[in-house]
Amino acid sequence: MSYCSKVLVVVALTIFIDTFIEGIIVPVFPIYIEQLHASSFHLGIIFSMYPAALLLVAIPLGIMSDRQGRKKLMVIGMLGLTISTVAYAFSKSVLALASIRFLQGAAAAASWTIGPALIADIFPPEKRGEKLGLAMVGMNFGFLTGPVAGGFLYDWGGYAFPFWVCALMSAVVLLLVILVIKEPQQKKYTGNNIQINDVFGNKLLLLGTGLVIAASIGLGFMDPLLPGYYASKFAATPGTIGLLFGTTAASSIIAQPVFGRLSDRCGRIPLITAGLITTAITIPLLTYTTSIPAAVLVMGILGITYGLIFAPSGPLLADAVMGDKSSISYGAAFGLYNTAFSLGYVFGPLIGGGWVEIWSLESLLLVYSAVLLMYVAVIKKAACSK
Repeated sequence: MSYCSKVLVVVALTIFIDTFIEGIIVPVFPIYIEQLHASSFHLGIIFSMYPAALLLVAIPLGIMSDRQGRKKLMVIGMLGLTISTVAYAFSKSVLALASIRFLQGAAAAASWTIGPALIADIFPPEKRGEKLGLAMVGMNFGFLTGPVAGGFLYDWGGYAFPFWVCALMSAVVLLLVILVIKEPQQKKYTGNNIQINDVFGNKLLLLGTGLVIAASIGLGFMDPLLPGYYASKFAATPGTIGLLFGTTAASSIIAQPVFGRLSDRCGRIPLITAGLITTAITIPLLTYTTSIPAAVLVMGILGITYGLIFAPSGPLLADAVMGDKSSISYGAAFGLYNTAFSLGYVFGPLIGGGWVEIWSLESLLLVYSAVLLMYVAVIKKAACSK
């Protein structure tokens, strides 16, 4: 196996272990919160700490990796992830859980920001879509297997046991980062801080950042709203709801590498446009399904349509800052990517929850479809003005 392939595997593993821990938390925390006699509001605060940390840390960490090097910060990030996972096993209060969750989010920024930047460093533009898509398989596989493993390990060994298992897995990945990854040989970025004019003057960068926000808002609708909706409509059990979301993750595992590679050959914009249109058509169908099998089908299709959006979006941001004229380098670009994703994932549940309190999930998804189609018009206008 070549060095570049080894790096790709290790980056995918760093992303996998973070999302696996995320999945472990899903079935474990609600039960543990009840044991601590805390409320659902406290649970919401705990879960919000992770994206809040990503918002604060992603861009500065990306810039720092451009200046100081990728490997050392990836090592620090994996070390922080391992320590935070161990700390979960000893936490006995809402404050402790929220603090550890924040540390986990800050540590995970290394995987989500520096890992893709490292791939952009070592692979040429014509291969970035494929390789970043392969790295994202780790994310989908973690989301697919984490909740199942979390429930099983909790039933078998109690609250702390899943985190001890995850900490051991994280330590193994940390060792692989130390042994496998070398600093890229290209010249590190040593210029001034990001110039705001370079951000707002880079239409492709703004287009990609807005795209990620728009897409992640939709995911922010689905995660908190669909479980209750399907539980009410179909009397779906937690296991059935896990199957529904697992179908999306499973189809994404297949879609991301395929569409990433296709974007290298056919261009990023055509695939993104197709993804926006097909997602706009598909996502309202979530509320028109009349059976669990139909809902599973729609969720599986959404994994594919979202793959059309997300697989080319990371390479699009890397393409946008390629060259020496911009003050923005790959680390900063992927910091922007993760900041955009976190913004959408933070505001999606807030917007969706507020909307459904007044109107309905059906109307929310129809309006969201209209927004996605409007963004198609924005992309076409930007493409015509190039």
